[in-house]
Amino acid sequence: MLRSDFEEDVFLDLLDKVTVMSRDNGRKFTDTGRLDAIRDLLWDTPYRRVNAQGLFHLYARHPLEQIQGRIILVSSHVDCQVGITRCSWKRKAPGFLRGTFDNSITNAVLLYLMRRGALPENVAVAFTGDEEEDSHGARQAIRYLRRRNKAFGAIILDVTEMGFAEKVHISVENDFWTDRMGRQITEILEDLTVKDQISWLYVPADPEGVPPYVPRERNLGLEADADESWAYDEKGVPCFALCLPVEGNMHRNSGVLVANEAIRGYTAALACLLERIRTEGIQEETMR
Repeated sequence: MLRSDFEEDVFLDLLDKVTVMSRDNGRKFTDTGRLDAIRDLLWDTPYRRVNAQGLFHLYARHPLEQIQGRIILVSSHVDCQVGITRCSWKRKAPGFLRGTFDNSITNAVLLYLMRRGALPENVAVAFTGDEEEDSHGARQAIRYLRRRNKAFGAIILDVTEMGFAEKVHISVENDFWTDRMGRQITEILEDLTVKDQISWLYVPADPEGVPPYVPRERNLGLEADADESWAYDEKGVPCFALCLPVEGNMHRNSGVLVANEAIRGYTAALACLLERIRTEGIQEETMR
């Protein structure tokens, strides 16, 4: 998928439907408005809910036992921070949107790709709760997959303040990956930079431990903030966060600003990244 393939009107319709409230109390969802919208939007697709209990809803094209090899888990939290009391968005000319997009905008990106059939068949998608507090949704997803003896690695989708001023499409953060996985992810992103002018920056978990295969010009020189990747890493799941740069207060009704061009590039990059992970067998060698 190229940036030029992106259908903005289709995406904005999905974004409108999922930019609604979602709450939990750390044990279960108490406001399921966004999860209900996600269910309805996937009703006429091959995706089915594998799990709808606790603090995560898991979707896949096939029952987990029918997925050959390792699973690529894409995790995108749906809970709203307590400072958000109403969800909304609007166009901001020229070329920007403003809204309460933490984290409805990456929810919409996933739905856009799922409805297009643009994700490989070994990808499972977790819409999680409690990310803003203790990441219990992510922890429950890990336990669920491990109890079914499924090996997997995770890509966490979120918004970030990193990279907005630099006008990039993607911020790659919290690199809790193996060296081989990191090298190949970096190579894929560099290829996308050349082939589709998709720009990216790197924000490590440890600024003192930047691996040599990351191009110097990609390193923002800052430390990544906490996100769900920390929960996956604590449980030994190779992972990293693929973040969409925004500007503003993520945890207030005033919302954040995001560039339309960044959404376009981010969506294309996620689709291409997952397809190449599948075809190049990265997860077979490095995701356990």
